[in-house]
Amino acid sequence: MDIELVNSKTGKSTYDKGTRFVRVKIPSEFISLGMNVAKLDKPWKEVPVSFQEFTLNSETDAEILRQHCKFIYIELEEDYWDTIKHIYPPTDAEPIHPEAKKLQAEYPRAKETYEEAKDFIAQMMESVKSDNVIDIKQSKTIVNKCIKSIFANPNAMFWLSRIKKQDAYTAEHCLRVCVLAIAFGHFLDLPKSQIATLGLCGMLHDVGKMKIPNELINKPGPLNETEYKLMKEHTRLGYLYLKEQGGIDDLVCRAAIEHHERVDGNGYPNNLSEDKIHFLSKIISIIDCYDAVTSTRSYRAAYTPHQALNIIYKERAIHFDQELVKQFIRMIGVYPPGSLVEMTNGETAIVLSANPDHKLQPKVELIIDEHGILRKPKVIDLTLDNYDESNQIYKIKKPLTDEEISLDLGIIIKEMH
Repeated sequence: MDIELVNSKTGKSTYDKGTRFVRVKIPSEFISLGMNVAKLDKPWKEVPVSFQEFTLNSETDAEILRQHCKFIYIELEEDYWDTIKHIYPPTDAEPIHPEAKKLQAEYPRAKETYEEAKDFIAQMMESVKSDNVIDIKQSKTIVNKCIKSIFANPNAMFWLSRIKKQDAYTAEHCLRVCVLAIAFGHFLDLPKSQIATLGLCGMLHDVGKMKIPNELINKPGPLNETEYKLMKEHTRLGYLYLKEQGGIDDLVCRAAIEHHERVDGNGYPNNLSEDKIHFLSKIISIIDCYDAVTSTRSYRAAYTPHQALNIIYKERAIHFDQELVKQFIRMIGVYPPGSLVEMTNGETAIVLSANPDHKLQPKVELIIDEHGILRKPKVIDLTLDNYDESNQIYKIKKPLTDEEISLDLGIIIKEMH
């Protein structure tokens, strides 16, 4: 993997495969121009500098940091640090895995885009509920921003989509389906214009649920026959609403009405045969199911990603397109980025990225110790022999749902970045 390194002396970029970085805590009086400032000893908002995580090129900014902070965290190449560390007071150097470095580089943009999209979709859903016009132009802008981030590094968005709120399920579900649809389209190497349409399909596929009573959407138990019949109407209601808007691609409208059709012809609302269901609708159908099953609902707990993929795999050629299911599982992997796993020594890790050639041995970041307490994050590649403090090799014991950890996933991700 290529890592971009900024040379503080020349200002030029160099590239070096497999370069290891370290994040070092140094007293603020030791900072100098050219250093890559990664973190402060207090929140960024409390320090009047213009940027977060920046290369220090201004003596004015350096003086501000010295006045407001006791310590500064800088990032630099591990080999270079080894040559200069004798200059600084004794301190620990925290290795930064190249995979984590790449994720960290995209994370700020992904977070800004994700938060903007989440707010927009929540407002859009209120517009649907009130039968007002939705801003389709802004919808397309949001989708294009998501595409840029996902093309740069899909794992950043995957991580953010792991933070779920049950009381905002429909809006956040539509965002997560949008994100996964874009990522899947990219994985399938679809044309960018088609990926943009697919993202919009994901964003708008469930708008019809805003026309269903809340007490039915959030009922904490199984639906009776009458209730289920009404619930199924969300596909028709969504289609009619989108068609009435005008100017919305017909494929987006079709995804709203077709995402619960089945390839065996037993879906709803129109019992379409496989050849009558559009390709993009088939994609949304798989992703809609995956996200729904991995989310906690009022009537059941979430399944792990691994369990969800098993359910989808069993429904191939019955409910879902067989080839698309195989490709989706290839993209997600046995342990999807952002999912939680328990290690054999009792520690908890969050999956950083998959190893395509070793599906059971992803790169993970250890985040919680065996006692359930946040630990100093550490990235390990499970294809290599990494040993814990008891001299045992790190291995995954089992995947976890979000509910199986006692700490808030949002807080964990914030601490890691």
